[in-house]
Amino acid sequence: MELNEKFKENMKCLLKEDYSLYEKCLDQPAKRGYRYNTEYGVFLPLPFESEKIEGLDNCYRLLTQEKLGNSIFHHLGLIYLQEPSSMLAATCLDAGDGECVLDLCSAPGGKAGQILEKNKSGEVVLNEVIKKRASVLFSNIERQGFKNAIITTKLPSELEKIYEGHFDKILVDAPCSGEGMFRKEPETMSEWNENSPLFNHERQLEILKSADKMLKEGGVLVYSTCTFNTQENEKTLLEFKEKCGYEIVDLPENVKRYVTSGFAVEGDKSLLKAGRCFPQNGFGEGQFIAKLIKKSPCEDNICAKRVKNEHNLSKDELKNAKSMVKECINRENLYFYKQNDTIFISEREMKFDEVFSAGVILAKIMNNRLVIHHQFFKAYGQEFVKRLELDAKDERVKDFCYGNEIDCALQDGYVAVLVAGVPLGGGKCVNKRLKNYYPKGIRAKIF
Repeated sequence: MELNEKFKENMKCLLKEDYSLYEKCLDQPAKRGYRYNTEYGVFLPLPFESEKIEGLDNCYRLLTQEKLGNSIFHHLGLIYLQEPSSMLAATCLDAGDGECVLDLCSAPGGKAGQILEKNKSGEVVLNEVIKKRASVLFSNIERQGFKNAIITTKLPSELEKIYEGHFDKILVDAPCSGEGMFRKEPETMSEWNENSPLFNHERQLEILKSADKMLKEGGVLVYSTCTFNTQENEKTLLEFKEKCGYEIVDLPENVKRYVTSGFAVEGDKSLLKAGRCFPQNGFGEGQFIAKLIKKSPCEDNICAKRVKNEHNLSKDELKNAKSMVKECINRENLYFYKQNDTIFISEREMKFDEVFSAGVILAKIMNNRLVIHHQFFKAYGQEFVKRLELDAKDERVKDFCYGNEIDCALQDGYVAVLVAGVPLGGGKCVNKRLKNYYPKGIRAKIF
């Protein structure tokens, strides 16, 4: 693998006698892994080789190079493919159920899934500035059946005005030069230049300053990158903690075992408490992680200046939305929200400014009628009155994922399609045939 000469020089300074091990490991396959999603409460044996990662909840190493993106387990949302070292940051955050949590740079959603899996009843805000990436984030959250995510697409400087002093915990997986991804994604090497670290350092500080304004006093902030250099890691942390009043604390023991310590830049030994993954160490690719506690109070102790959502449904829209829910899952303890042409449902009251999505999308309004949404099937399919239960080996599963109509010996109406007890999607049964509502963008030939 051909490396930029300036990058090689930097890495030799960082790794010293270990540099040759690093360069040699770049010709080996990248480490792969997955998280098993427990949101559906279904545990199926998986037909591919893997091993549990000790100390990380529901996280596994893949022992083969088999591509699993079009496996039925991925389509069901039972597995989320994730590189092992990227699992460490959310593990450090240790989100608890009922907490208010922000994942400030969230796409594609691996860390977000780890947070949501542990925090089923709290408020979890996932932010991604680039809307194309936010669509990928939404798709990943949708597939895994999570119900309580609010996805926003705001600049951190805009988000801080809505959520001032509001969150218990914040994860900042900051944009960086991506040096840790060179083995996994060799094309990223061409994007690196010697000015990248300083450029990223400056925008990382701006992002962290916004995060600080949204975190409660005593709150936890986890900072991570997928790069190696000290400019984007220790130097960013050093400047931030001194300006904003933070203490770097020890990483949890279940994370420490997989990282080497940070570097005491400018003699600050607290930076040794940070951790760094190098690919030559055998665990994963590249990751830097630090855990901080906020010591300074919020300005004026003002919390949650959120804009109350006023995009209320009309009487007819609310009536029709409630009727749709009752037909499908016979629930009454839900909150209904409308933004533009989208109706969301939630199991908890929400306040939000304009969002990409909030809770679960029930339906879209098209030509004055409600069109049921795929996310509703994924999140609530196990509660549907009409369920088409299929075995994973049933040929109708492949047909459904490819977008075809399938046989359905049920009464007419909305039907959730479940495979081995896990919602795959849904449709509308008419005369014993199921009209397929599986989204075109994710249809595929599965195995």
